[in-house]
Amino acid sequence: MAMHEIETLVELSVYCLDKSQEEGLDRRSLFFNLYKLQQQFDTGFTHFRVMDLLIKYHFVYTFPITAHPDYSAHSAWFDALAASQKFSFIYQRPTEEWDQETNPVAGYANFDFPTQTYILYCDAGSALWASLVANGTLTGDDALVPEKIDTFSLAHEVAELAGEQKDKDLLGLWYQLLPYMVMQAEQEGEPIHYKALEAIQDLVVANDAIQEDGLPPADELPVGGELGKFCQWWYAPAADKMKPTADPEEEIDLEAVPFTEQVEKSAAWYEQQVVQILQEANSAIAEMEDNGPNDAIQQSVYSRLQEGLLYANKGLELAPAEAGLLMNKGSILMLLEQYDAALAVYNEALAIAPENPYVHLNRAVLFYHMEQIPAAIASFEQLLQLEPENEFAQQWLAHLKSNG
Repeated sequence: MAMHEIETLVELSVYCLDKSQEEGLDRRSLFFNLYKLQQQFDTGFTHFRVMDLLIKYHFVYTFPITAHPDYSAHSAWFDALAASQKFSFIYQRPTEEWDQETNPVAGYANFDFPTQTYILYCDAGSALWASLVANGTLTGDDALVPEKIDTFSLAHEVAELAGEQKDKDLLGLWYQLLPYMVMQAEQEGEPIHYKALEAIQDLVVANDAIQEDGLPPADELPVGGELGKFCQWWYAPAADKMKPTADPEEEIDLEAVPFTEQVEKSAAWYEQQVVQILQEANSAIAEMEDNGPNDAIQQSVYSRLQEGLLYANKGLELAPAEAGLLMNKGSILMLLEQYDAALAVYNEALAIAPENPYVHLNRAVLFYHMEQIPAAIASFEQLLQLEPENEFAQQWLAHLKSNG
């Protein structure tokens, strides 16, 4: 299951919970667990797609940057961050380097173009939220810890509401994801709630929500053991839509392959390398923005981007119509400031996936860098037609229009 599909699953689940008329629905805790689920995968930070709803149900809280508990101790640092007008994660010890174990992300901040203010955000249950509860800034129901919900119960609750709303897309995405969660639970020795899974499967079948594109090849399902039994049962309603592997690969005799010989890679492998290189490059660029130019880092970024461009081209030789790989190639070209080439690649991706919001977003940002503001505005407007609640696009559109 692709990472963008997991992001879409969470986003559609938030919309589904908002549409529900069910009384007593603990949306705050459900949002908390949805984003905990998303964090298990290598996805982007997508809160701003549905930020209005997250704030509405008191999962996200907003404050002026001066409300941070450490503001008085590090006012110059926070003021400089606000002056940059950039999105930034705020670590538990804000002025120190990030470390997953010792200095994790506690909150985040972003510039709001419509109000021209720099806003501090925190999620219920986060470290920053806990600090604001401790100092009395958040009280009452806002000071309550969100309830933890296991993945299967979470999926069941959302699927029930999706069934009521006849949301086939959302049900189909949960149907794709849950086998991965069963596999993970089995590996980690966690309980698997089969009653919840049975109810979800019934909802998926009743709403004809199984999408052929998201199904694994029939001959690649696990065989034997509890996982094999589960997959045989889970995918039984999809049997008529599942295809065998198109071209079974010839088995490689690893003993006969010399160490110097390169085994042929797949398009998916190349795409994975490109994504990793883009992430590394963006992190390095952000570091230079924060700490000033560095020739060694800049040269390293350039070399890695050239390598990423090579990988992208090799992947596209194997899968010429892969829109995601085309977008990532365009992003590499944009970082290399080869703007005309990047636009040509984005246009190619747009022809393949005209309703993919990421294509419109990337083109809008590219047009901004090319100083083609009317084209950037048009691309952001197209994005908002596909995702009317996309706050990033709303903010940028307001900013571009207000500045002529």
